[in-house]
Amino acid sequence: RDVHMRARVLLLLLAVAHCHQLTPSVRPFGRVAPVRVRLSPLAIASDAESTAFEARREAAVASGLDEDATSLGSVVRREGELVVLEPPVGCEPADGSLVAFADGGVGAVLFCRVGLAFATQLSGPAAVLGEAASRGAGNLTLPLPAPDEAWAGEMSVRSLLATAGRGGGGGAVFEERVPQARRVPIGKPLHTGVTAVDALAPIGRGQSMLLLAPETLPSASGSAALASRMLSGAAQFAPEVKRVVVTTAEGAEAAQRSEWGDGSRLLVAESDAELVVAAQAACSMAQRAGGDALVVVDDLAPLLRLWRAAVRVGEELGRVVRPEEEGSMLRGFYSCLTERAHRRLGGESVTLLLLQPSPSVRASGAAASDAFALGDFEAAGFSQRALGRLRALEAKGIALTPPVLEKLGIPAPGSGHPRADGGRAAGAHVEELTSLVDGHIELSEPLAAAGRSPPIDPTQSLTRIGVGSTKLRPTASSAAMRAVTRALRLELASAADPVACEPAQRIRADACISVLQQPDTTPVSLGEQVALLSAATDGLLDEAVHTRDAAATDQLLRDLLAAVSAAAPELLPKVSRSGELTEAQAAELRGHTREFLAREEGQTG
Repeated sequence: RDVHMRARVLLLLLAVAHCHQLTPSVRPFGRVAPVRVRLSPLAIASDAESTAFEARREAAVASGLDEDATSLGSVVRREGELVVLEPPVGCEPADGSLVAFADGGVGAVLFCRVGLAFATQLSGPAAVLGEAASRGAGNLTLPLPAPDEAWAGEMSVRSLLATAGRGGGGGAVFEERVPQARRVPIGKPLHTGVTAVDALAPIGRGQSMLLLAPETLPSASGSAALASRMLSGAAQFAPEVKRVVVTTAEGAEAAQRSEWGDGSRLLVAESDAELVVAAQAACSMAQRAGGDALVVVDDLAPLLRLWRAAVRVGEELGRVVRPEEEGSMLRGFYSCLTERAHRRLGGESVTLLLLQPSPSVRASGAAASDAFALGDFEAAGFSQRALGRLRALEAKGIALTPPVLEKLGIPAPGSGHPRADGGRAAGAHVEELTSLVDGHIELSEPLAAAGRSPPIDPTQSLTRIGVGSTKLRPTASSAAMRAVTRALRLELASAADPVACEPAQRIRADACISVLQQPDTTPVSLGEQVALLSAATDGLLDEAVHTRDAAATDQLLRDLLAAVSAAAPELLPKVSRSGELTEAQAAELRGHTREFLAREEGQTG
C-alpha cells in the first residue's frame, strides 16, 4: 500500500512539474475567473509526441541548455506577420520578450503555444528559416506619452514600434497583471447614457465587457456605433475617466469626427500583430495614468486570426492537441488581455470594452435563399428540437423564409452559425471569451430588423459583477438604477414566449421596451433613465404605450421627462449626482408621472 501511495504522489509531482505557469485569477467580484494554465508539450501531447518531447529534452540537457539559457532556438516557420521560434524545452519566453536574431534583426514575442514562440519582427533584416535567435535585452517598451501629458491625440503603433528595442524609452507594453492582493471589489458604475446598457448590462469601473455583434448588421446598428455612443456618454457624464481607443486608420477618422474624440487617445494599428501590441500598450498606458480609465479595443478579430495561424503551424509541425485542451489554451491566450481589467486598492481602475464579431444567423453567398425547404435543415444537421418546430410550421403551410426563421431564433442553413451547420467549433472562441469577461452585450439581427435601437438582446446580455457574492456585495450599477430595474428582466422574459405570455404581460413588456428604445444617439442622464424605467416597471405606462405607435410613444416619453423637470427641477439632477433614489423621491416621481399621464389622457380623450 505504501508503495502505491508513493507512486501516486510521484505521479502528482510529475504532473505539477509539467505546468510551466499556473496563475489563479480569483477576482473579488463575486465570481471566480477561469484559471490560466500553460501546459508543456508533454502535458498536451499524444504518446508518440511525448516520446519526441522527451528526446528533445534529453538533447537540450546534453547541450548544456537550462531554464536560464538565452537561446530561443531558431526560426522554424514564417507565417504572415508571425516569426515562429522553437526555444529549448522549458525555456518559452514571456509575452513581450525581445528577440535578437543572428543577422541583426529585432523582434518581440506576442504569445507562446505548444512549446513554440510566436513573434513579430520589429526591425532589421527579415528573419529566415533556420536563423538562430536569442533573448534580447528586456521586454518590449514603447515611447508612450507620460501620464501628465495632454490626454489626447492619435498615435501610430507602427511608428512607435520603429523605436522599440533600441532605447526608445517609455514603458513596458506587456506589463504584469495587477496581483489579487492589490485588487478591490468593483463598486462604482461607469454611466454610458445608453439606457439598455445601463439597465440590462451595466458596466462597473474596473470590469471587462464584451460587445458581440454580427458583421452583417447595418453600420448604425453595429457594435462600433454602440461603442461610440457609450464613449460619448462616458465623455459627458464621467469626464474624469481617461479614454484610450485601439482602432484602425478608418476607425481613427471616425473618432476624430465624434463627440468623444476630443480628449481621447487613439492607438492606430495597421496589422493584426500591431493590434495585439496596441491593446496591451493601451492597458499599460491606462494603468499608469492613475484614476479611472476606459480602454476600448474596437475589433478582436485580429487576435483570433493570429491564434488560428498558430494552430495551423503547430499542426504542421506535429504539435497536435485535443479539443478540450485547445479550449484551455485559447482561454489563456485571451486572458492576457481580459485580466488587465481591474480596480486597485487606491481606487484607480482600468475598464475594458472589447468588440468581437459574432456568428450571423443569416446565410450568405450561394447559400442565401428567399425560402428554405425542410430538407435543407436536415442536410445541415440541425437539432431534432429545431426540426420539430420547422415541421410544425411547414405543416401549417408557413414558408421557411429568413424573417420567419429570425423570429423563431433559428439560424439559416449555410450561415455557419454554431447552432446551425457551423458546429460548436464555429463559436468556440466566443464561448471562451465570454467565460473570461465580467459581462457581455449581444446585438441581434432580428431585433435590428424589427427597428430596435440599439438592438440589444436582453436574454443574451448581462453583467456578472456581484453574481453569487454573499459578503463583498460588489456592484456595477447605482442604487437608483437597481431600484427601478429589479423586475425589468423578468418582465421582458415573460413576454419572450408568445404562447405562454398573457396579454397583460405583453403590454407591460412593450412599455419596458419603449423606454429601452433609444434611436436618438444623445446620451441620457441617470435621473432621466430612472424616471422612464420607474414609470414602465411600475405599470404606469402600460395603457399609454399600448394605444400609441412608436413615434407617438417616443414623443410621449420626451414630454414626460419635460413635465417632471418642470414640476421638480432638482429631482432628476439630484438622482444623477447621488446615484440614489430614496423612497420619498420615488413617491414624488410616481406622483408627477401620474399627473402628467392623467393630463395626457384627458387631452386625448
